Amino acid sequence: MREYQFARQLVRTHRLTLAFVTDNPDSAGSISALRSEFRDLEFAAVPRTWKSLTGAVSLATGESCTLSYFRSEALRTRLEERLRRTRYDLICVSSSGMIQYALGIDQTIPLIVDFGEVDSEWWLRRAARGSFPSTRFFRTEAARLRAAEATVARRSVRCVGGSAEAADIVKRFAPDVPMVVIPNGVDVEALGSSPAHPKSPTVVLSTSLAGDQEIRDAVEFERTVMPIVRRQVAGARLVIVSREPVSPTLGGALRGAELVVGVPEPAFVLHQSMVAVAPLRHGMDLQRTVLEPMGAGLAVVATSAVLKGLAVSAGLELLVADEPKDFALKVAHLLGKDSLRAELGARAQSFVTEHHSWNHMAAQFGQVVESVNRAPAVTPGPASEPLAKAQL
Repeated sequence: MREYQFARQLVRTHRLTLAFVTDNPDSAGSISALRSEFRDLEFAAVPRTWKSLTGAVSLATGESCTLSYFRSEALRTRLEERLRRTRYDLICVSSSGMIQYALGIDQTIPLIVDFGEVDSEWWLRRAARGSFPSTRFFRTEAARLRAAEATVARRSVRCVGGSAEAADIVKRFAPDVPMVVIPNGVDVEALGSSPAHPKSPTVVLSTSLAGDQEIRDAVEFERTVMPIVRRQVAGARLVIVSREPVSPTLGGALRGAELVVGVPEPAFVLHQSMVAVAPLRHGMDLQRTVLEPMGAGLAVVATSAVLKGLAVSAGLELLVADEPKDFALKVAHLLGKDSLRAELGARAQSFVTEHHSWNHMAAQFGQVVESVNRAPAVTPGPASEPLAKAQL
């Protein structure tokens, strides 16, 4: 979604070549849709089974499996030919798997790298949660991929991170490269406003039940806050929605809640709820727990930790409470006040649309591109030569 939204921003005002690798054997429909929107595509399709085998061999031969998985000599050859025929003003790399295609490009062409949340860091987190021998595999892949990320970061003129934490990681291996933070956006249009009017007093917590910190927040909320809410509001329900599956043992710890897991898009569950809660004390997934419910037009009660990560006003876009009793009373009050929920939800949705929508974040990325584009050209070409931009 991040790459797609940024590409949509660029193609509005620039000539864009969208280059990628797909392992989907049935991608004809997706490719057709991309071609209708972006027109100029360079891509390669590689069977998943062959790629998986190549990745396993690469681990034994000292290469990053991520780079190997996304390697296509056919795509590399076509891109080299395109670069010989067309003068590109800028190259944008938006995933670690595409680093290899950028490193061989003429270094006089400026390069922007969007690291998102830094792919090598994902492997390190997997290593921290795994057990031998998987931890060894994860750490090895993290180290090899980090080396490639460091190389391309030092080659770039701008680096982009999806969070302040990601930016700090990149600064460690590329301290001299200008760094910009552009978080992921919220698809407000897809979330929409709730068309339903839930009859039962339902509280929703949207989170990741695959993360230890998020699980701790959910368990503590169910144990300390919901009993008070249920004493105040008869029939109050807690629904916890997670995109990821959960371990069988977690059901016992959250037996007072209704778990909805494996849900790729939370809009339907959010629209069946009256109030969203963000009891963030250990985890800090603002995107999923706070911004998406706000983007769906729900009234949200959150801890004060949220105020440090978002420029929201307590009492205006959301309600804030830290102590269990205060938190529960605010939730109960909202459950009983339809008009207050509607007013708070409308202000919340407006806030997300203005400050955290994908349109807003993509526009920021466009500004980064323009800041590079306005810089003096490294190698001037003939006045009549067409200009273009490429995104990998």
